[in-house]
Formats: sequence, structure tokens, C-alpha cells
Amino acid sequence: MTDNKSLQNKKRLWPWIMGIIVLLIGVWQLVSDNFREEEKELRTQIRKTVKEMFPEKAAELSQSFGLFLFNEHLELSREEILARNTVILIHGLDDPGKVWMNLAPALAKEDYNVLLMEYPNDQPVVESSQLFFKELKELKEFGIDRIAIVAHSMGGLVTREMLTSPQFQYIKSIDEKLVPEIKNFVMVGTPNHGSEMARFRWFGEIRDQLARLSNGNTSWQAAFLDGAGEAKIDLLPGSRFLTELNARPHPEIDTLIIAGISSPWQEEDIKGLVDDVSKEVSEDQKKLVNEIGAYLISMTHGLGDGLVTVESTRLEGVPHMTVEGTHLSIIRNITTGSERIPPAVPIIIEYLGR
Repeated sequence: MTDNKSLQNKKRLWPWIMGIIVLLIGVWQLVSDNFREEEKELRTQIRKTVKEMFPEKAAELSQSFGLFLFNEHLELSREEILARNTVILIHGLDDPGKVWMNLAPALAKEDYNVLLMEYPNDQPVVESSQLFFKELKELKEFGIDRIAIVAHSMGGLVTREMLTSPQFQYIKSIDEKLVPEIKNFVMVGTPNHGSEMARFRWFGEIRDQLARLSNGNTSWQAAFLDGAGEAKIDLLPGSRFLTELNARPHPEIDTLIIAGISSPWQEEDIKGLVDDVSKEVSEDQKKLVNEIGAYLISMTHGLGDGLVTVESTRLEGVPHMTVEGTHLSIIRNITTGSERIPPAVPIIIEYLGR
């Protein structure tokens, strides 16, 4: 009897615990939404402080950022490399490095030079764009004149910022032969108008750090030096970064946007969870719970890939297409042993080969 009562008491506690968690998240979101830029500045200061306190660790980590040749095992001369077409793959927020597990080898088989752009993906998008621009200048110095770029998720925003920001003057830099000319640009699942799911980037950060830990390549300092979450604020709809970025015209570069139209959640499951949580929170918090629920439900109606809505991926005047899949499954398989071909992969290969 005692065990049964204890079990019943625990069951009664769970809704209260969930309610408290939602309440705390709600309060934090309400506060942070009103002070986004202040929060971003605070996060940046924390990151810079850690960098100043641990310069050796920062220098060590910086060696893992930049452009890296995927098919480096090929023993090619400089002349042979310059004779091949070059594609740069740039990942998104909190990616542990597996997003290109299908596309990179497929492009390598097509005799492309495949370069992976690695960057501190939790830092402000502008800083990532600065690093990208610097790497492109070095690529030009090596002798590569034309490139294609394939960007997943936030990687598309990093690229767009580099292409359109006055601080880089990309078009002028091409004329002055400082950077390679971009022949094609493909965005896959890029939240061009933001994503509400960026609020939950802590999950992606945990995944990112666990992946690095499994490779023996992380530390508590790395969690800050990789960025202190400023990118999350940039990715929120209506952020200052997105407002300024989307106010600029997209350059005349052959561009394609690919969006996913699937969701990992079922509508009835979301409604059930929303109903359960709503019973345990205050009236003020019910609005937040319902908004999050409505956003998740919109994904199940084919309006998004589970993280980014189709509308958020669109840019005026830029060709756009949709494929079935989630934010990750449209570009990569979940398991390494799968023989499935992610739907965006053949589209990208055909597009780049035109």
C-alpha cells in the first residue's frame, strides 16, 4: 500500500513539475524578449572574458575553425586542384559535424574540391561572416577564382550576411580580385525570417558538446569560446540582425532555396501535451503554452521541417522548392549505415552541375 501511495504521489507531482518548468521558461522568455540586445551583449562579454582568461585554450580551439578540405586524402597537385570545381559547405547552429555525411562524399565522387567551413556557430552571425570572408580571401590567394556554396540552416544567414553587408563589400571585392566569384548558392532549411525554435538552442548545444566529448575534443571553456548563445538571439523572428539583413537586396547570384515540409511530431500528441500543461500553469502562462503549441502544430500541417517554417525560408525573387523531410533528414541520414538518399542531395548535385 505504501508503495502504491508513493507512486500515486509521484504521478501527481509530475504535472506540477512540468508546470513550474514551463513557468520558469515563460518568465525567462518574457524578460529576454524585451531585452534581446542587452542579453546578446552580456553573452558576448562572458565569451570575451573566458577568451581573455584562457588564451591558450582559445588559440587551440581556433585551429579547428576555417576552411578544411573534405577529400584531403586525394594526392592532388595545386594545378589539379585549380582545374576542379570547388564547393564550400557551411553548416548551421550547433551542428556536431555530421550534416554533410551524405552530400560531401557525393560531391567528391563528382570530382569537386569539397571544402567544409567550420566556425564558432554560437557566436553572433556577423562574426561568423567575418571569418568566412577572411577564409574566402585566402582561398583567392591560393588561386581559386570561382566557387559554389551550399549552406544548411543558419549557414545560409552567415553567407547572406557576408554577401550583402556593407562592411564586406563583396561585389567590389570580386572586382578587385580579393575573393572568388560565387557561381551558385544553395540554401537548405535556412530560417531567412527566423525560427521560434531558436529559443531552445540549449538542446542543440548539449548535442554539439556531447559529440565533441565523444571525440575527446571539448572542455567547459569550449562551450563559451564556441559562442555564448548570441546566434540564438540573431535567429529569433524580428531580431535586429534579421531586420537589417532582410532590408538589403539579395545579390545577383544564381541561388536556390530548398525547404522541408515534414514534422517529427503528430498534431494530436501536441494538443494533448498543451492541454495537460495548460491545466497546471497560470492564465498568463497559458498564452505562451498555446503559442508554442500552435507553432508546433503548424509544422505538422506541412508548413515546415520541424524547426523552420516554409515561409521563413522564402526570399523575394529567389527560386524556391520543397522536399519531404525534417530539418536534418532533407540533407542527411540519421544513421551512418542507412542507404537512403536524402531528397536534397540529388537536387543540389544536379543544380551545381548545370
